[in-house]
Amino acid sequence: MSRQIFRRVFLGVGLLIGGSLIAILIQQTGPRDLVEHLLLFGALPLCGFIALSLLNFCLYTWRWKLILDGMVERKQRLSFARLFMHRMSGFAVGYLTPAAQVAGEPVRVALIKGDGVPLQPATSSVVLDLAFEVTSFVVYVIAGLALAFADGLGAGGALLWPLVFVLVLLAIMGSFFVFTVSGAGFFHRLANVPPLNKLKAMRKFSLWLEQTEALMTKFFAGKKLKILTIVGLSFVMTAFRAVEVFFITYFFGVSISLEDAFLMSTLPGVALLLPIPGGLGVFEGSNAAMFALLGIEINPVAFTMIVRARDLLFIAIGVLHAVLRGERIVYAKRS
Repeated sequence: MSRQIFRRVFLGVGLLIGGSLIAILIQQTGPRDLVEHLLLFGALPLCGFIALSLLNFCLYTWRWKLILDGMVERKQRLSFARLFMHRMSGFAVGYLTPAAQVAGEPVRVALIKGDGVPLQPATSSVVLDLAFEVTSFVVYVIAGLALAFADGLGAGGALLWPLVFVLVLLAIMGSFFVFTVSGAGFFHRLANVPPLNKLKAMRKFSLWLEQTEALMTKFFAGKKLKILTIVGLSFVMTAFRAVEVFFITYFFGVSISLEDAFLMSTLPGVALLLPIPGGLGVFEGSNAAMFALLGIEINPVAFTMIVRARDLLFIAIGVLHAVLRGERIVYAKRS
C-alpha cells in the first residue's frame, strides 16, 4: 500500500469513527434538544465568540511574527496580515487531517517561502512556533489533570493514561528545547542514526537539518526579553480556552466556577492531541463526560457545536486563502 493510499484510508477511518461518535451522541441527547440549545445560544453571542477567537488568533500570529522577524533580514519580514492568513491556512489543513498539531505546518512553511522567506528560516520559525504552542498546551493540560486528581475526579484510573501520555509528550518537548538551546541539535540526530546515515540523501538531509537547527539555537541567544514575551503569550493564548468556556456557558444561561472552566478547558483538550481530524467525536464525548462529572446542565453536543461553528468558519477562510495563494505561486513559477 502506497503512502498516499494509507493516508487516505487512515483519514477516512478517522472521520468515520469520529462521525459515528457524534451521531451516537446526538441520538442519545436528542436532536430536538440539540436544536433548542443552539437556538438558545443565539446568533449575536456566536458572533461575539468568533470575535473573541479572532482576537486570540491574532496573539498566535503575533508570536509567530516575533519568531520569524528574529530569523530573517528586515526586508524579508512579512506583514502581520499576511502571516495571519497563512496561519489560518495552516489551521485549516491541520484540522482536516489526523495529525492536527503538525499537519498544517508544512503549509505555513510553503506559504511564507512563496513570499520570499528562505526555506531554512521559514522552517525554523514554524517549528519553534509549534514547539511553544504544544509545550504550553501540554503544561496546561497537566495542570488540569493535577487539579482533577486533587479533587478526586481521577478515581478508578480513568485519567491515568491521559496523564502518562501528556507527561511523555512534555518530556519530548523539554528535550527538544534543551538540545536546541544548548546547540546540540535534536532532529538531525534522529536522522543521523545507523543505518540511515549510510544513505547519501539522508546525510544531505541531516546536514540541512543541522543548519536549520543552528538558526533556532541562534534565535535563543541574547533574546531573553523576547523569549519571555513568547512564553508569556503562549500561556495567555492557552488560558484563553477557559475564557471561551466561560463565554459559551454564560450564554447558555449556566454559571460555572473558575475551577470548572479550567477543567473544561483542559481535560477534553487531550482529544485534540489524538490522531483524529479535529478530535471529531472524541472531543464531543470528552465534553459529555466532563459535563456529567461536574454536574453542568448543558447539552454537550450543543456546546461543542458552537466551537465547531467557529472552526468551520476559520477552515473556510484558511482553505480559500491556501487555494488562492497556491494558484498564484504555481502561476508565478510557470511565468
